[in-house]
Formats: sequence, C-alpha cells, structure tokens
Amino acid sequence: MSTEESVYLSVVLPAFNESQRIRSSLEAVGRDLAAQKVTSEIVIVDDGSTDGTFDTVCDIAESLRVPVTVARYERNSGKGHALKVGFELTRGRRVLFSDADLSTPIEEMPRLLAALDEDGVAIAIGSRKMAGANIEIHQPWWRESLGKIFTILARLLVPAVSDTTCGFKAFDGDVGRDLFSRARLDDWSFDAEILVLAALGDHSFREVPVRWRDEAGTKVRVVRDAILALRGLARIRWNVLRGAYDTVRPTDVPLEVRRFREREEVFVPPDSMRAHS
Repeated sequence: MSTEESVYLSVVLPAFNESQRIRSSLEAVGRDLAAQKVTSEIVIVDDGSTDGTFDTVCDIAESLRVPVTVARYERNSGKGHALKVGFELTRGRRVLFSDADLSTPIEEMPRLLAALDEDGVAIAIGSRKMAGANIEIHQPWWRESLGKIFTILARLLVPAVSDTTCGFKAFDGDVGRDLFSRARLDDWSFDAEILVLAALGDHSFREVPVRWRDEAGTKVRVVRDAILALRGLARIRWNVLRGAYDTVRPTDVPLEVRRFREREEVFVPPDSMRAHS
C-alpha cells in the first residue's frame, strides 16, 4: 500500500465471539486514538464469530471519532489468520495489534511506539516477563506453565525474546504488512513465525515491559492449542528450510468489509478474493 495514502497509526483487533465484551474495548481504543495528535484508524477482523460480534462492532463503529474498518469471513480460522487479514487492510506508518480483551491496556501503546522511534527498530514487543512489567492478575498456573514451555521451545528459533506470545506488538507499517503477507500459520504459533520472519529479514526488535492482567473468557483450549503450537514450531522450521517464506502468500478468503467515518461504507462481495485494491 502506498505510504502516500497511509495514516500514521493503525490498531488491529482480532475478534472471535467477543460480542459480550468488545464494546468496552473498542470504545477505549476509540477514545485513546481520538485524543492523539496523529491520524489513526482501527481495523477489526471478525474471525468467523457466531454470536453477533460483527453487528455489535458495526454498531459501535458508528459512534467512534476515528475511521474504522470492520471485516469478517465465515469460518473461524485462528488468530494468526485474522491478523494476516487485518494487516492487509491497514494503512498506518505504524501498526499495533492487541487482543480484543485489552489484557494489556491500550494506554501502554505509547511505550511501544516510542521504541519504534529508536534508530533501526522495526518491531516493538510487549513483554510480561522482563524487568519493569506489571502483572496485575496472573493466569491460572497451568496456562502460565504452558506459556513458559512454549517460550522456551520458541527460543530455539527466536533466542532473544523473553515473551513470544504477548498479544501486544507494534510494527513499522511496511515491515508488519510484509511479514504478515509471508506468514503461513493461523494458530497460536503465529507469534513465533512472525518473529522468525523478522529475523530472516534482518529487522531489529525491542522488547518493552508492559502492564497486563488476565481476563476471563479466554478462547484458549489447552490441550488442542498446545499440540497445535508445538506442531507450529516444527512447521516454522520446515518452512525456513524449504524456503517457503521467500514468497508472499496473500489471503484467499472471501471477505465482507464495512468502513466507517472518513471513508464511505463499502461492501465487498463474497466472491471477491481481495478486500482492497
């Protein structure tokens, strides 16, 4: 996407069956961005929800004071896939993604953006594990244990990262769009994949300690997702060895997209393979 058409900051929120709590999160992000002195936008991707998330988000978007793009597709495909779609729709010189429950408050965003302003830093990674992080409410012990195991294994691929899976990361916009355009994995191992892609592209990153709290209503299914994540790490290694990341892999799912505020509302026909030109 041409930088001449871009805004300064895009915030991407993937959502799956979030109709009960997306309102407060989206309103918080909207207030924060509206108070900024830079141009901004919100991109929400409904990852095949069945609880009315899309309609709820569209209703909220009408009242926000920043441009909002809402996209959905029919089948639940995973957080990694939702972010791949979301990054493809962004225009920002800076792009941040956050979990829809705002387990890391949006007020932590300036800390990551400041890291991107440092020379050569292309990715800012929110960390719950480095000095200075503040965990207000911990996850259940079994989830923390699984996260630690995954991070240890992920360090075999990305050795310098203390918290691979924190759902709060910011990117130079062009770098982020390029990395997600090459991504292959849709499940919870996508974080490790993106960081491996960053290392392959010699993109530097900086970890930033953040405030975080566990929120009820997680969509994680422990056994299934643990198996998928471990399998994902093996797939990342195989993809690197066979050169799979040398080429772009665009999304191929039919999208419905609605746009609010400064851009007119647009419906993308279901048979369209691309959400924008």
